[in-house]
Amino acid sequence: MSDATTERYRPGACNIGARERRRRYRLAAGALLAAVGYLAVVVVTGLPAVFALGAFVPLSLGCEWCLQGRRSFCATLGFSGRYAFPGARGTVPDGDARQADRRYAFRLTILGLLAGGVLTLGTYVALLLA
Repeated sequence: MSDATTERYRPGACNIGARERRRRYRLAAGALLAAVGYLAVVVVTGLPAVFALGAFVPLSLGCEWCLQGRRSFCATLGFSGRYAFPGARGTVPDGDARQADRRYAFRLTILGLLAGGVLTLGTYVALLLA
């Protein structure tokens, strides 16, 4: 989706272009690295396994940002009724399209939270069993 003919707004499906997708991937990598660093501190310092639950926020954010990059859809833009492509940023004028964007943004957010929760719980259980 890097040429101008395929990078266009589609309600509830695509509201960011290649540059914004790359940005989401960088944010996801940073959040996931922060979670790994935090968990390394928990393990190395011998903190109780319950401290692993603190990784939930960066893991959830990392998962959601990765989903946003993969799906070409920014939840923040979707909730606010906007889009961002190279040379074309703006507001979605159609009410039905804005509603479709909000539904999809909500779905991506829930998926990110669920994925972060599963990863956090898995890490917590692994530390309990170690």
